[in-house]
This record gives sequence, C-alpha cells and structure tokens, in this order.
Amino acid sequence: MPAFNHARWLRQAMESVLTQTFTHFEFIVIDDASSDASWELIEAVRNESADLRLQCIRHHHNQGAPATLNEGLRHAQGEFLAIINSDDVWEPNRLERLLQIAHSEAQDFIGTDVSLLDADSRDCGQQEPHWIAWFEALKQDYAGHGDIFATLLRGNCLITTSNFFFHRRVYERVGEFADLRYVHDYDYVLRVLVAGFQVRFLSGEKLLGYRLHGANTIREQPLAAIEENTRLLLNWLPCLDGLLNEQRLAGLQFQLQGLYRYTGEEWQTTVHKRLVAKEQELFPLIHARDGWVRERDALIGQLQQQLAQHQAGLAERDGWIAQRDAVIRQQVDLLVEREHWVAERDLWIGERDGWIEERDATIRQLQRQQQELRASRAFRLGESLLSPLRFVRQLAGSLGYERKTDSA
Repeated sequence: MPAFNHARWLRQAMESVLTQTFTHFEFIVIDDASSDASWELIEAVRNESADLRLQCIRHHHNQGAPATLNEGLRHAQGEFLAIINSDDVWEPNRLERLLQIAHSEAQDFIGTDVSLLDADSRDCGQQEPHWIAWFEALKQDYAGHGDIFATLLRGNCLITTSNFFFHRRVYERVGEFADLRYVHDYDYVLRVLVAGFQVRFLSGEKLLGYRLHGANTIREQPLAAIEENTRLLLNWLPCLDGLLNEQRLAGLQFQLQGLYRYTGEEWQTTVHKRLVAKEQELFPLIHARDGWVRERDALIGQLQQQLAQHQAGLAERDGWIAQRDAVIRQQVDLLVEREHWVAERDLWIGERDGWIEERDATIRQLQRQQQELRASRAFRLGESLLSPLRFVRQLAGSLGYERKTDSA
C-alpha cells in the first residue's frame, strides 16, 4: 500500500486488508513523505492491531507512486502480489476469492469489478453517470467476446493498481512499474498481456471499492493524463505487431478516437476554467471599476450642477453687463450731449463776454465822454446858469407836495 496524503481514508483502507478472510499474508505500507497525518495514522493502526503481518516504512522525501510501488514489490516475499491504494477499500473476501481462482484456473493476473465510492464512502454511481456509462460499456464489450486484451485496448477496465492481483512470476518477468504519472497501471497490464500471461477480469464480482474524490491523481490534470495515455498507446503500436486482430484493432481505434475527442473537450474545459479564473480575477477589478464609475458619475453630476449654476451666473452676469453697457451707452450719449451743450455754453459765454467787453468799453467811453463833458467850460457854464432854476423848481415842488398833504 503506497500512502500519500490520504489520512482521511487511510485507516479504512488498512483495516480492509487486515480484516481479510484469508489471513496468511504480509502487509507492507509505505508512506511517501505525506504532509498530513498519514504516518501518525499508520503508526496508530500498527500499535492498535499489534499485527505482526504489518510492516510500515516511511519516506523522508516524496518519490511518487511508481517508485513507492516498486519499493513495496521488492520487499514482498509472497507467492502472489496484490496492491491497494490508501484511499481504496477491499471487500473482506477479496484475497480469498482471487487466490481460489488463481489456483483453480491457473490464472497469472486477476482483476475484479469495482464499486464506485465518494469521499464519504457512499456509493456515488448516480453522481458519476458518465464514468459509470464508460465502465459499463467496457464490461459489456468484454462480455461480448471474452478477449481481455481487446477490452483493455478499448479502455483500462481494471481502473487502478488497487485491482492488481498477480503471481510472482509475472513480476519476475515483467519487472517494475514505469515512471509514469497517470498510466503506470495501464502500461503494466499491457506489458503483462504482451508477455503472454493469462489475465482474468471478474466482471460481475465487485470486490474493490474505488474512491472518486477531488484529490484523485487522474483528476488533478485531466488533459495531461489524456496526453500521457495517448503517448502510451502510440508508443505501444510497434510492440503490438502480430497481436492485433480485428477485434483488438477496433478496440484500439475506439480508444484513440475517444482520447482525441476527450482532448478537445478537456482543452475546452481548460480554456473555460482559465476564463472563469480570469473572470474571478477581473470581477473585483470590475467591481472596483464600477464603484469608481459611480463615484465618477456622481462627481460629474456635481460638476454638471456646478457648471449649470456657473452658466446661470454667467448668464446673470451677462445680463447685468448688458444693462451696464446700456447705461454706459446712455451715459456716453449724455456725455456727448453735455459736451455739445458745454461747447455751446462756452460759445455763448464767449459771445457774452465779448458783448460785456463791448458794453464795458462803451460805458468807459461814455464815462470818459461824460467826464470830458463835465470838465468842459460849456458844461460848467450851463451848470451855473441852470443852478438857480433848479433851486426854484425844487422849492416849488416841495411847496406843492405840502399843499397836497393838507388837502388830504
């Protein structure tokens, strides 16, 4: 049992081996440098069971499934060899039943039907309809002609190394597992068939619980697994010369066509997942952008409102400026009119001043003439002659005034 980071299922897997109805076996468990509690669970089961059949080995550095399997096979001493992965489960009578068939039918390599389990050890066939349909089609193909080689070329009906039960002579001739990440089990069984060993598949006997979960190696990178499977088959083509009949060739063709189709589907799935991942990266940015856009729109709204207010202010200012300009034009017109009036006034004042100057000159001339007249002998003589007469007139006038007063 190679074990790597399967602490959740490790105890169940180990107990399914230790409780087998056939008891004469050695059980080698190798922890391939798990980072979870796998090793602690292995030690706990060993201490609780105190089973001398159980050997526990721990790697300090991860070496991968093929290397760990090969190490376990090198340690094994039994006549028959069996493998179980640390997330799968054996039915209690698995070893007893397979040993019985191996002896009675002289079979070299035996695999059985499987039950599909989920992470909680429940039957998950209804949740995996495509997987079940694929597996049932392989079983029907095998039932139709009984040629396990043809069915295996159509697809790996053995599913997993947990389904491997074989005689030591197989291991001694075929050797160890190839260093393949995903299809080392498929490569190994093809080598067994090409080597001429008898391979039996118990189609109706579900003696293995195969667990499908998110951490399955085959599911970590489906496209890489498909590519490795395709390369394996293409590399095997030269070795199949003389072994292919019509039935086997049809199975090989069917699988290659399926792998080609799956490659396209997985590429589309990969692209879709990358797009979804990119969307997940972009969604926060889009959300942030939308928030920024809302803030920008709000700011634009505020600026538009301020601009409207500013434009209203400008319009009001322009109206005021127009009124001011009208007043200024009126004032200019008044100034022009005033300047005309001032000019006319200044002209009139100039004419008046000229008239006054002429009048003053005339007055001065008349005054001079008067003075000259008064200063003349004739005027003085006339004054002398007229003086007594003026006196009499004044006296008569005075007397006449008094008489009027008395009469009144």
